Amino acid sequence: MKPPIPKEFWDDRFSGDEFAYGDRASRLLMGWCDVVSSEAKTALVPACGEGRDAVYLASLGLDVTAVDMSELGLAKTEALAKARGVMVKTVQANLFEWDWPDAGFDVVASMFAHMPPDARPKLHALYKKTLKPGGLIFIEGFSPEQIAYQKRYNSGGPQEVDMLYAAGMIQGDFDDLETLAFWTGVETLNEGKYHTGPAALLRAVFRKDGD
Repeated sequence: MKPPIPKEFWDDRFSGDEFAYGDRASRLLMGWCDVVSSEAKTALVPACGEGRDAVYLASLGLDVTAVDMSELGLAKTEALAKARGVMVKTVQANLFEWDWPDAGFDVVASMFAHMPPDARPKLHALYKKTLKPGGLIFIEGFSPEQIAYQKRYNSGGPQEVDMLYAAGMIQGDFDDLETLAFWTGVETLNEGKYHTGPAALLRAVFRKDGD
């Protein structure tokens, strides 16, 4: 399956010296740092971009694999990891062509990995496939209400409403997992040039059955 946004777009976005989405980790991950650091040893960050979340998870002591199709994003991931004194394994791949390991990770951290309706459930099924029993999936993205905030504040996200994270849609994708946290609301972002200003967000945490 072809990626919904071509590799060239992301190479261009990640080509500057600055971090397009900032270098601070997701507030969702930071809020769960105690649980992650005590329960998890391995993490996967799909569509890792420039690596802010992968590097943060590595700073918590996890063995982190970061996957993205942009070499420029992965180069910045490696540079950020080096600057912060941690190690991150980087993999250049189309997520739909990568060989996802079965039950390979304790954590899957998917931040703003928006996909069109035909691709999203397939990707989320891969998250569940690669998650170990008892493992955690973190999901963060823009909700459909973000269309209005884009127009007013230019605060980021896809322009197509069907690529945004409707609450029922995300619950449905993970209805076979335990929901540990689920939130939708408006928050002011300050995450680099492309995520700045009031924004409508969805954040969720799911756990796979440990049996």
